[in-house]
Amino acid sequence: MSISVTHRVALSHAGGVAAEAILEKLSESGIAPDSLVLLDHESNAGKRLPYGGSHLRLADQAQYDLSSCALLLMPQADTELETAALRQGCLLLSHSISDPRPAVFLAAGGQEPELSYTETRIRLAGPELCCLLPSLIELDKLAGISQLNITLLRSAEFHGKAGIDELASQTVNLLNGRPVESSVFSQQMAFNLLPEPLDWAVETDLRRYLGTSSYPIALQTVNVPIFHGFVAAVQIRLATDVVLEDCIKCLSALDKVTLKESDASPISDCNQSFSCVISHLEQAPNQPSSLQFWMVADPMRYGLANNYVNVTDFLLKSFL
Repeated sequence: MSISVTHRVALSHAGGVAAEAILEKLSESGIAPDSLVLLDHESNAGKRLPYGGSHLRLADQAQYDLSSCALLLMPQADTELETAALRQGCLLLSHSISDPRPAVFLAAGGQEPELSYTETRIRLAGPELCCLLPSLIELDKLAGISQLNITLLRSAEFHGKAGIDELASQTVNLLNGRPVESSVFSQQMAFNLLPEPLDWAVETDLRRYLGTSSYPIALQTVNVPIFHGFVAAVQIRLATDVVLEDCIKCLSALDKVTLKESDASPISDCNQSFSCVISHLEQAPNQPSSLQFWMVADPMRYGLANNYVNVTDFLLKSFL
């Protein structure tokens, strides 16, 4: 059954990589086509995108009157659009805005966020945080986390369509003996690995959701030369000893999480999937308080889209 809302929901930058994933999830959630407005840059205005068995025409987001919308989902940073939404009384949801308050994350069936009727903008959790939190929260409940080391491996899609296009162009040029140019990445990305400056807000939000301000958290981010996907290599020190089978049972019970004994990769396991896969869940010999695993996911679908739509559904049912 479709959920028809009195006021429209708007999605900006609708031709982008993140918006594509959000749009697919919105269709699954049951929001009717006549309750959704798709916005993009003027150059894309008039184009049509499939949605819910129909097609929606893109409107110019710089000119659209947002006062007719209850919510604006903005998956890409845009200062002018942010200002317009706040001025026109449209509640803004975005993981790309600056806000000192903790990021909002809502898993399916999870604890509802503490929000008020006076909200004008809500900073949502970013893709890495959304991918990691469900599993880390459950393991913390099981045995308490006392130390956390995570290496985040980012594909080109974290830099949007521009990042994907630059990696593709560099790959073609190198294979044909031509020089490459870099504008999105600091150096050549094709056939290379590049460190990414850490977003300290990720650590801050991790500590908030795991309820700690004390134990060590080490995060590293690396750009890898693949087009889509996300990988996290996670090492955990637990506060108490734990049996591996209990960890497997705990994680297997999570919605949209699959455990796998064999190798998992973004290409083979999570391409355009709203679920994640955990493989190589292991304990070091004679270390019952340690745990490590390899997580792969589609960051725009399992990460961003699930959270955007879960929060949107919550707001439409509880506040709007």
